[in-house]
Order: sequence, then C-alpha cells, then structure tokens
Amino acid sequence: MILILASTLIPCQISSARENSYRETMLQTLERLNGASGQEQYLECAGQFERIARAEKTRWLPYYYGAYTLSLMSFDETDGAKRDLLLDQAQEMLDRALEIAPGESEIHALQAFMYPSRIMVDPMQRGMISMEKAFQVLEHAKTLNPDNPRIYFLEAINKLNMPPSMGGGPGEARPLFVKAADLFRGFLREDPLWPRWGGEEANRAALEKIKID
Repeated sequence: MILILASTLIPCQISSARENSYRETMLQTLERLNGASGQEQYLECAGQFERIARAEKTRWLPYYYGAYTLSLMSFDETDGAKRDLLLDQAQEMLDRALEIAPGESEIHALQAFMYPSRIMVDPMQRGMISMEKAFQVLEHAKTLNPDNPRIYFLEAINKLNMPPSMGGGPGEARPLFVKAADLFRGFLREDPLWPRWGGEEANRAALEKIKID
C-alpha cells in the first residue's frame, strides 16, 4: 500500500515542481522584459523565452512572448533588412504558438501587431497588402474572442495611421480606442502570465481623445 501511494505521489510532486519552476522563470523574464531598454536586453529576454519554449513544447505563451519581444525590437530597428530578419524570427516563434493553440485570439492579435513593422520597411510596396492582412487577422481574432481588448486597440492604431480617404483618421480611430479602454477595464485574468500590453496606451488615447477635439 505504501509503495502504491508513493508511486502516485512522486509523479504529482515532480509535475508540481516543474510547473512552479516554469511559472517562476516566466515571471522573472517578463519582469526583465518590462524593464528592458536597448537591443541587448531585449535579445536576452527573447533568448530566454525561446529556451523556455524549447523546454515546454506544449505551452504557447513562451513562444508568444518570444515573438512579442522580437516584434518590439523591430519597431526600433532602422535598418530595413535587420528589421525583416527580426520579424522573420518572430514569425517562426508565433507560428509555433499557433500550432499549439490555433484558437487563441491573443496569438492572432499579435500577428496583426507585427504587420505595421513590416510596412515601415517599404510603405509604398507593402502598405496596402499588409494593412489588409492585419485587418483580416483582427476580424478572425474577433470570431475567437470578441471581448479581447487588444483586437480593438490594434484596429484603432491601424485606423489612426490610415488617411481619411481610405477610411482612417482620428475620427475613425477614437471610438475603437474608447471601446478597447472599456474592454480592458473588464478584461481580467488571474493568471499573471497572461498578456497585459496595450491597456495603458488605449486608456490614454481614449482620454486624450487622440487630438481630434
């Protein structure tokens, strides 16, 4: 009886220890990411997320955050070829996240987040096609979770950066910022590992009325 009990408890203890280790490492890396400045620190965080992802092959969040970190880096990169390389690496990680959790709206929202950085490499050649793809991805994300505030936050940013002749501009963007800010207030996740980016920016844009009044 004792042997049976031990054989039952030991795997549970190992599983619990592994879960605690995973969460602790993720939280530490997220904390470093939130305080990161400069390419070197961002690369360190991206590398750590990738190492976690390789060890935890069935979890989508490490791949997600690795892609997110590289995407953030890309916006600060002025060399177009280097920016594309960062985004290619981010896409590889995001594709892995999609393989694990294809129905997760957060992953599709992050995909849309990456398109504007691609556009900035060559706005004339990539602008129309990439923006159309971004809106398509966001529409798909809405079907998966219409209450995800990051969807409307990203849609608002895209609208804000489009000319009024193409259905964009501040007047089109502001209602989306307001909706995103409202949804962020009710979009609570007890899990501290869940994505939280965009909330402060959406609220600030909604309060400032993005300079249209």
